[in-house]
Amino acid sequence: MRIALAVMATLALAACDKPAPKPGGAARIVTLTPSATELVAALGAADALVGVDEYSTYPPAVAALPKVGSFVAPNFEAIVALRPTLVVADDIHDDAAAALTSAGVPVVRLPMHALPDVEGALTTLGERLGRPAEAAARRAEIAAAKAAAGKRRVGHGHAVLIVIDRAPGGLDGMIAAATGTWLDELVAMTGAGNVLAGAATRYPKLSAEEIVRAAPDTILDVSYAADPATAAREWAARPELASVPAIAQGRVRVLKAPYFLAPSPRLAAALTELEAALGP
Repeated sequence: MRIALAVMATLALAACDKPAPKPGGAARIVTLTPSATELVAALGAADALVGVDEYSTYPPAVAALPKVGSFVAPNFEAIVALRPTLVVADDIHDDAAAALTSAGVPVVRLPMHALPDVEGALTTLGERLGRPAEAAARRAEIAAAKAAAGKRRVGHGHAVLIVIDRAPGGLDGMIAAATGTWLDELVAMTGAGNVLAGAATRYPKLSAEEIVRAAPDTILDVSYAADPATAAREWAARPELASVPAIAQGRVRVLKAPYFLAPSPRLAAALTELEAALGP
């Protein structure tokens, strides 16, 4: 598989008629994840972006850029055709990185699972793009946001359930975020507790019975299917969940911002919105 992808990328490179960028020329960056796109923007290099994955939405200007496939299925021909001087990938992109490297395209792989990954990625990418001062400034902002949230402890005493996926129009196929996830980390920074702390997997499937037993005070619904206009009704429509405090008290909160869906350097904005959701 790895060899086949490398051959495909090499052929795609050979098929492009434009000359490859010369060393020292303007940077041409392609990102394969929303987190990578946000990192480039956080370092003040958004103008160097020439292509992004299908799910990148921030900064808004990236909507006009060519799309190079999804997080799980990068489009190698589309990437190579953009003649990038750097592709920013995730640590899951083994095949993509191998194929692009074989085609002569520089790749930096940045794991993105939790806040330390964001901080490390800022350092690595800042050095790669010649923006170490910007990286240091963003890390300082992250540290300040985390410290400030720790002092406020808006979520203290809250038992929170974080739902990251469910079927459209209902609650079938629910999946939640447990310990060791980005969302669990954000919730912990507010002083709140995740009702699934200690779960056997990071993203367990949920049944109605498990939600009743967990008895969350607040439900954070960050699923793609969640609609702020209808989510509360969808949760309240399940009679077996009527005793759950979050539903009985109308504390189902829908969070749709990109920084809830993937690790982001915009920690201050994420914590502000999360605190508002956990507040009175």
